[in-house]
Amino acid sequence: MRVNRRVGLGAAGVVLLGGLLPVQAASAAQLPATLQLECETANPDIRVPWSADRPFELAGGVDYNRVCVAFIHNLPPAGLAGLRASYTISAESVTASGYTAQQLSRTIVMNAAITDGGGLQSAETWPWKVNGDGSLTMESPVFSVLPHGPGTTANGAITMQFSAGSGLRSAQLPGQFKVTGAQGTVQAGGGLHYVADGKSFPTGTAGTFKPVTPVRALDTRSAIGAPQAPVGPNGEVTLQIAGANGIPATGVTAVVLNVTATNATQNSYVTVYPHGQSRPTASNLNFTAGQTVPNLVTVPVVDGKITLYNAAGTTDLVGDIGGYYTSAGTGSRFTTAGPTRVMDTRSAIGVPKAPVGPGQEVTLQVAGQNGVPATGVTSVVLNVTATQGTTGGYVTVYPHGQSRPTASNLNFTAGQTVPNLVSVPVVDGKVTFYNAGGSTELIADLAGYYSGTGSVFVPTGPTRALDSRNGTGGVHAPIQGGKKVNVPIDSWRNGVPPFGATAVALNVTATNASTAGYVSVFGGKQATPSSSNLNFTAGQTVPNAVITPVGGGVWFFNAAGNVDLVADVAGYFTAN
Repeated sequence: MRVNRRVGLGAAGVVLLGGLLPVQAASAAQLPATLQLECETANPDIRVPWSADRPFELAGGVDYNRVCVAFIHNLPPAGLAGLRASYTISAESVTASGYTAQQLSRTIVMNAAITDGGGLQSAETWPWKVNGDGSLTMESPVFSVLPHGPGTTANGAITMQFSAGSGLRSAQLPGQFKVTGAQGTVQAGGGLHYVADGKSFPTGTAGTFKPVTPVRALDTRSAIGAPQAPVGPNGEVTLQIAGANGIPATGVTAVVLNVTATNATQNSYVTVYPHGQSRPTASNLNFTAGQTVPNLVTVPVVDGKITLYNAAGTTDLVGDIGGYYTSAGTGSRFTTAGPTRVMDTRSAIGVPKAPVGPGQEVTLQVAGQNGVPATGVTSVVLNVTATQGTTGGYVTVYPHGQSRPTASNLNFTAGQTVPNLVSVPVVDGKVTFYNAGGSTELIADLAGYYSGTGSVFVPTGPTRALDSRNGTGGVHAPIQGGKKVNVPIDSWRNGVPPFGATAVALNVTATNASTAGYVSVFGGKQATPSSSNLNFTAGQTVPNAVITPVGGGVWFFNAAGNVDLVADVAGYFTAN
């Protein structure tokens, strides 16, 4: 969190325009304290009172606006414990803004640092809650304001860093700031003036995840989900998601689909995007003539449909559904866990040390291992890699003890190393890996899991956040071997709030590689892992989906040679 050094306790020398205005509510249940609300100006040495009549101007599309501070003064000598602070925008204010409560909760975020004389107590994002009456409330964790040392008095401060995404219209949002404890409440008005930047950014409805046993929803080779014909150059097919293949007819916000391109006549790429929307510049699959390439895609669903576009030549497209996100609140929430290697048949990690033979299976225990809870896990996200295959084949990952589906997750040729992200339901705490032909080594790296707690998914993309070929994301050259680059994925320019997001869903593509190698993608606060997300040979273009923690950007590590990297954001995970 970026906090101006002059804001907070002991901000000596700061001028407050308009005088000191401590405010306390006239109430029978009065907390024995006063509130003083102030906000920074363009001059960090000058602050102004923050009130309903003097709202804080919040610039849209700006990652870090200036800060506001709630000073807590005039407490009893012993201080107060068990306090909770909150900020509420009334239902009337929400309605008058022209935005829905859900839209405002995705557009405005706030990170707060709570301090008293003893120093920092907490620094975290306060998530919005949409109340039953349509109002919005963000709330702090429980905290205390206590004296520290003989002769000291109890004084506290809550320093709030606001941030706002893009929007088409400005809005006045009168608000109420409260501090509540066992003895009562003290409150003061503090409005926000959201100043839109005139830009529209696609942000879908937050959803929880419903895993399904992989089901084939599209196959242009056999008229499943679309006419029986390859997709031509600049051609598109539209796939009905809602109301088909066991997916509900309503409430579906995004779908998780394993898309495979095969029988391509030319080098090309495929873009999967929301139906009826403008086609983005991002791509999901890149392939050469004759190559079979799968990739996991998470895409917003609009009007119950998605669209798949092929750039050049003709290609057959296959789509297997692994799950969907729903606004009904009946699904599971995501928790990051990794990247951690949980299976490697080359070294007896998770399963016996031996290649998986033709028509054979291995079963992996995931629940109760590697940070995954022993119970309550509905689905797991793994980056699965097939390597050292003796013949061409495919791998299917599916719930333990269930009938094996006809869908596949990885397709490979002899000697090829192919990774693909997999989201698979967990049954009896386990998942099963099936190899169709020859023998192959299998590797699985854990990215996270779904359960009753964790984060919801907000679909936003696809949006290009990194392209080292043209400087997008601040990277202006291929990534050198043994080096890593940090990209500020958590930024409004990518549709991701600069704080409050727990993870991001990306499609990462490696291209122009000078030698065989691999790339690892991981959170900005994580150490470089031993696991990989993409494996490639010299000159090969390889895409793969990645779900990684976010906060402090995202790291991209290249193991060897030089390689260009491209990353497209599909959406982000957040607490509410």
